[in-house]
Amino acid sequence: MTSLRDKVVLITGSDDVTGIGYATALHMCQFQPRLVITGRNQDKLNDVARRLTENGLAQDRILPVVCDLTKEDELNTLVQTTIDSNGLLDVLVNNAAVTSYASTLEATMEEFDHVMATNVRSPFLLTKLCLPHLIKTKGCVVNVSSISGPMAYSGEVAYGMSKASLDQFTRILANEVAEYGVRVNSVNPGVVRTNIQVKGGMSEERYAQYAERQKSTHQLGRMGEPDEVAKAITFLASDQASFTTGQLLFVDGGRHIHYV
Repeated sequence: MTSLRDKVVLITGSDDVTGIGYATALHMCQFQPRLVITGRNQDKLNDVARRLTENGLAQDRILPVVCDLTKEDELNTLVQTTIDSNGLLDVLVNNAAVTSYASTLEATMEEFDHVMATNVRSPFLLTKLCLPHLIKTKGCVVNVSSISGPMAYSGEVAYGMSKASLDQFTRILANEVAEYGVRVNSVNPGVVRTNIQVKGGMSEERYAQYAERQKSTHQLGRMGEPDEVAKAITFLASDQASFTTGQLLFVDGGRHIHYV
């Protein structure tokens, strides 16, 4: 992936060391890009930056930016800081997301609005702000969606709707910006071993049961690991995927062909 060398890559939701955003930043270190990492917690971002330097990425290649992605002024600041510091932008990875485990009958509008604001509105607006810069570099966008987008799982109505929206955004945007040489793709993971479920309100006991069940819901008989998704994101972000756009890439252990 030498094509990522010196490329400016912005990865949202990259301050959680258990998550896909961090795993992607870590995996990309070996290719020597210039990384912009974002999250809401300065201490966590500093810890991530330290870990990245320990894995071979020079400190001056890492730009941590605290940002609440649901706030338009902070998104504007994030993009402006990225350009002021690096001069350009080559890759946007829309990774940040929240989940919710509630059915249509159970979900509150507050919960629904929070999921849609984080998982749909924020990546839409951030992408819109980044597009003029990505057009200049003929860059690319990688959206981190979910198998819950194309599938229909009971009990996660807001999350499923948000990821279906993100998938459609991927396809529509790919059509819109192809004439500028900008590529847009999505990765759609199955269940991956992160803490998003617990952060979404799942108890530790229920999570243990949930994790065990994934042995039967994924054809490969297990949950995925963050670095497995990170490798797919890195591929789509690189010139090795130069003829790939509008793609929803399932990284799901076969779950989409084994509907349980």
